[in-house]
Amino acid sequence: MGIKTIIQKKFPNLFVCVVFNENECTLRCKVLQNDTIRNTFSKTFSIEFSQEALDKNVENYIIALQEEYHFVYIAFLLNSMGQGAIEGCSSASFAKHNVDMQNVHHAAISNLWSVYASYIEIKWAKNIFSEVGLDLIYSPFIILNDFVISQKLKNKPTCYILNCQDFFVLAIFEDRKVHFGAFFKTQSDTSFAHSSESNDWETEQKEESIAELGEMPEIEESDNDEMSDLAELGDIDDFRSVDSFADMDDVKTLGHFQGIDSVSQEDSSLELYGRDLLVYKYLKSSLEEYYHNPLYQSEFIEEIVIFDGYEISSDLIRQLEDELMMDVEIHKVDVADRMCDIAIKEIFA
Repeated sequence: MGIKTIIQKKFPNLFVCVVFNENECTLRCKVLQNDTIRNTFSKTFSIEFSQEALDKNVENYIIALQEEYHFVYIAFLLNSMGQGAIEGCSSASFAKHNVDMQNVHHAAISNLWSVYASYIEIKWAKNIFSEVGLDLIYSPFIILNDFVISQKLKNKPTCYILNCQDFFVLAIFEDRKVHFGAFFKTQSDTSFAHSSESNDWETEQKEESIAELGEMPEIEESDNDEMSDLAELGDIDDFRSVDSFADMDDVKTLGHFQGIDSVSQEDSSLELYGRDLLVYKYLKSSLEEYYHNPLYQSEFIEEIVIFDGYEISSDLIRQLEDELMMDVEIHKVDVADRMCDIAIKEIFA
């Protein structure tokens, strides 16, 4: 650790982790000083999602934080299409999975598997935060991996899911090795990717900046290997969103008319039911791909472990258990909070 870093640690360092949902933006902030978390706070904004710029209220809030703290690090969870995870790290592995290494930023995880994201998506993220700056971009597969290795590792293929409000990622792990990975949107995003006529996978040039995606320590107790976030992505050596709803005043009803609370609850239930159907559909199709595609040396999956950062209904759990004959294990998690912890380890490893 350099002298500059040692001195810097004596001052408050603010880490701001940004998570977009369809109509919300959540900021989880942690203040680190002398290796101790001095303060943790969150802010959630209702936003109209834009592909061109950060919501002005969010931008102004971050600028105010940057004026208050001398050392500020902004991290962003990449929540768009054009990313994934594959087994292997070589060019042959990418070719085998029909991923053009020239058009994606990729990172090796423990020399066993890789995460990748298109340069289009990385450039889009950096443009969105152009007024405030962006230090770290995280692949959700990195967050999932951190949750996985925090548990007792399993020596048989097991399906893991990181469930967020408008997307989820799925990966089949065997110990620390990933055999299969997939990213799925579950909300009506205005665009699944941020490409345009002038920016596409064939024409986008490699970007070398952002710290471009920064080097990052492996999140393990025993190893000190380095990994990057998807921000640079660099070489990576190992890889609970906060839902806030304003309370509504009670509404008296006349006759058969329902109160606003009742209607709202029904709408939420229907929305969750529709989302659960999508999750089940994507999960089932992923398992079929894993079982039947000769790319994968598949074994029968008996267990699914869900790190739930949003909401999973009991109906979906029963469906997984009854129809797919899988044991289901659920862990409620805070994705933004974990991302903050990973960012801190990266900067002050």
